Amino acid sequence: MDQTEAPPAAAEPAVSPRVDFWSSFVWIALGLAIAAISLGMDRMERFQASIYTAPGLVPGLLGLAIALMGAILLLRAVNAGALRPRRRRPLVLVEHWRLIFSLGLSLVYALVIVASALPFWLVTAVYVTTFVIVFQYAERRASRQVPRGIVVALVHGLLAGLVIQYAFEELFLVRLP
Repeated sequence: MDQTEAPPAAAEPAVSPRVDFWSSFVWIALGLAIAAISLGMDRMERFQASIYTAPGLVPGLLGLAIALMGAILLLRAVNAGALRPRRRRPLVLVEHWRLIFSLGLSLVYALVIVASALPFWLVTAVYVTTFVIVFQYAERRASRQVPRGIVVALVHGLLAGLVIQYAFEELFLVRLP
């Protein structure tokens, strides 16, 4: 194989239309909940702020977008045969390691942000770096670029932590933990 060619990617298992079907309801509910909660956020009317500078505007729009994407996922799943009867197979958690890892890391991230005095940007940088390293490891190992992958993950993590902190505190005027 030539040095410039990428190694063949491992075949990802196809996602079942039934999984997309049930997941779509979660996304729709989450999006609508975000939109509803954002309506209750302070609009800063006492400062004569316009509706376009209200802290709940962006989360509300993002919530509606998530709900819309969930509805599209629902339609796609139904068209792909999610409602057709199928043979059951046993649940194997090892197949779902990405989901389990994502949920676990996100829970740790939330708990560390709430319960520690560490700066937000640092915790976010570690979170993003860990995500990038873990999810790119197999691909980087196959192409023998693990050290480079770690450096890329560190750069992405630090940039993400700093940019997110700056955007929320300086642009959106949201106080972070």
